[in-house]
Amino acid sequence: MKTMILSTLFGLLLVFAANADFLPEANSDAFGLEYGESIAGFIPNAPKIDGKLDDWKYAVWVAFDSEDELLRGQGAWKGKDDLTMTWSTMYDDKTFYFAAAVRDDIFAPAANAGQPWVGDTIFLYIDWEQVGAGPPACKPNFAFINKKALVTDFSGVKNPNLPKSDIAIVPTPELGKGGMIYEVAMPFEWLTKVKVEEGTEVGFTPGYEEGTDNPEKKAGLVFMDWHGLNPDESSNLGTLIFGEPLAVDAAGKFTLTWGALKKF
Repeated sequence: MKTMILSTLFGLLLVFAANADFLPEANSDAFGLEYGESIAGFIPNAPKIDGKLDDWKYAVWVAFDSEDELLRGQGAWKGKDDLTMTWSTMYDDKTFYFAAAVRDDIFAPAANAGQPWVGDTIFLYIDWEQVGAGPPACKPNFAFINKKALVTDFSGVKNPNLPKSDIAIVPTPELGKGGMIYEVAMPFEWLTKVKVEEGTEVGFTPGYEEGTDNPEKKAGLVFMDWHGLNPDESSNLGTLIFGEPLAVDAAGKFTLTWGALKKF
C-alpha cells in the first residue's frame, strides 16, 4: 500500500512537472552581457505562438525591474511587484520573435485600439540600419484591447501586413493579479529591408507603457525601457545582436557566449 501511494505521488509530480509552464528569469549575466546589450538566438523550429514560453527556455532574457529603467514613473512605480518586464528575442531565416513576461498588480489596457499608449502596452523601438539619430524607423506595438491581442504599426513608414503578425497575450496569475505573457512572431519582410543574419547588430529596446487609463494609479503613468531614456531617439537605444543557434550542453549550460559574438 505504501509503495502504491509513493508511486502515485511520484506520478502526480511527474505530470505536474510536465505541465508546468516556463516563467523566465533574467539570465543575460550568464552570457557576459553588459547593460543595454542582448542577443537574439537563432532557432531551427518556430515557437508556437500561444502565450506559453516553453519554447523559450534557452533564450537570452533581460529584466526591466529597477529605477534605472524608468523614463516616467518616479514616485509612481512601487517596485518589482508593481511592474516588471522580463523579455527576450529569437529569430529564424524569415521571422523575428519577441516574448515578455510582465509581472503586474493591475492590468489596465486602453479602451481604444487607436490609442494603446493610454493603457498597458508594449512598444518595440528598432533602428535596423543603425542610423543612430532621429526616431527609430521601426516601432511595432502589442496590446490586449477589448479581449483581443493586437499588433499595430507605429513606424514612420507603415507596413500594412504587420498587424497580421501572429500574437498571443495571455493573463498569467503566477505573475501577479495583472500579470501577462506576450508572444509575437513578425516576418522580417514586414519589418525591414535589411538582410538580417548571424552577426547583424541593430539599435533596440522594448518599452513598457503603464498608461493613464488605470484609475487606480492616479500618481501617473510608468514607462520602462533600457537606460530610462527617450526611445524615440535612436541614439538612446541599446544593442541587439543576432547570434548563433541556441543550444545547451550536456550539463544544461549555455553554449552561446557574448564574448564569442563580439569577434564579428
